[in-house]
Amino acid sequence: MKSILFLSVLATSSSVFAQGTYTHEVNVLSTQNRPHEWACEPSVAADPNSFHVVAGSVLDQVHANEFPLALDTWTHSTLTSTYGVYGDPILQYDNAGRVYFLHLANPSGKAHQEGDWLDRIVIQWSDDHGKTWSNGSGIGFNPPKDQDKEGISVDPNTNTLHVSWTEFDKYGEADRSLYRSRIRYSQSEDRGVTWSPAVTVSAHEGDCIDDDETTEGAVPAADPMGGVSVIWSVNDTLWFNRSDDDGAATWFEHEVPFAAQRGGWAHEIPGFGRANGMPISMYDRSGRLHLVFGEQDGDSTWVAYQYSDNRGRYWSRKHILPRPEGVVHHFMPWFTVDTVRGNALHVIAYGQQDTVNWTTQAYHSMSADGGETWEHHALAEAFQPTPASFFGDYNGISAGLMGVHMVWTQQADGVNSVYNAMYYDIELTRDPIAAPKSLTEEAKKRKKSKR
Repeated sequence: MKSILFLSVLATSSSVFAQGTYTHEVNVLSTQNRPHEWACEPSVAADPNSFHVVAGSVLDQVHANEFPLALDTWTHSTLTSTYGVYGDPILQYDNAGRVYFLHLANPSGKAHQEGDWLDRIVIQWSDDHGKTWSNGSGIGFNPPKDQDKEGISVDPNTNTLHVSWTEFDKYGEADRSLYRSRIRYSQSEDRGVTWSPAVTVSAHEGDCIDDDETTEGAVPAADPMGGVSVIWSVNDTLWFNRSDDDGAATWFEHEVPFAAQRGGWAHEIPGFGRANGMPISMYDRSGRLHLVFGEQDGDSTWVAYQYSDNRGRYWSRKHILPRPEGVVHHFMPWFTVDTVRGNALHVIAYGQQDTVNWTTQAYHSMSADGGETWEHHALAEAFQPTPASFFGDYNGISAGLMGVHMVWTQQADGVNSVYNAMYYDIELTRDPIAAPKSLTEEAKKRKKSKR
């Protein structure tokens, strides 16, 4: 186990928003030190019933904090599993205090794209907030196909786990006549121990290049009234499928294309080797399905938002988030709904102000009125990326009792560091016992009557 020096506070600020005063503090969780610390593609999960927060970063790093306001109390460890731990960390808590860490597999330990690399999605769990972890379970094992780009959602009533991902016939192969990609789904009703047989929820297949014509971005959304939705992107289009039964045994026979995505999900940003605008969706307590994704056209990139009040049958008009002042490219969003404090919407994304020197900064954006208006807060200091250095293509954001927690990557002279920040409401975080639960009583009654 290796400890990482926890650097001092880099910035503090406050602003008035919604129900009180929000303050953010920024610090560094990890700095690149391979082979274990690539310090990129971070994810974060906040316990809905305590102040605990757990984050993960590439390749196999765990960062945990019992009380995030105390900046010097983060712990750092390395995740291990007989399935291998090979990046793409995605973290999520259930409503009973178990935190899950999903990642890619590499059980043989061989080099990239050799042996049984990517043979399944792996999920591990911790019942002590990241101190110790199970060996985990495998999801979607289907050799010789490759399993990649996973997402998870947890039913707040039953703690059923929903996982969706991309299956490649062979990752990186360009011959579409032989190698295709599709979206797969599986669920667990026993908190990760066993999993339903994986099913394909996309009839329209993509290629295996890992670009705009590849089916990717499948993050599931558990419906508080029952069932699950999955949204993904391929061919400059967003696609939707849904299961209305709790076992997710039946789905639409064909997925529904419901929105154009200008520029597709793979974006070209000056100074970055790769960037994406994959869709992120989440239900709030009332049953509204929220969706955030990136778009691009010519020399401009922006973040878009839509919602549905009838479980994806019809969608609102597309709302374009106003870019922070001076920003040309607003890109690589991740998204959450703060169900603890009135369904406020929170996005973390980068803003690039200078396309000559590639001056870039992370921004936190918030909306308290369902996406009609937004305000932005710059995080940490601006930086310049190094195109030849792997930067990763997503960040993380999660809302809990303490506030909204964010993790993201920055570069300095080609070296990555994972940053974290928290926005907390001074008035609403004093009494965790009095904080609202993840579902309203009305929603629980509606779900019960539906059955």
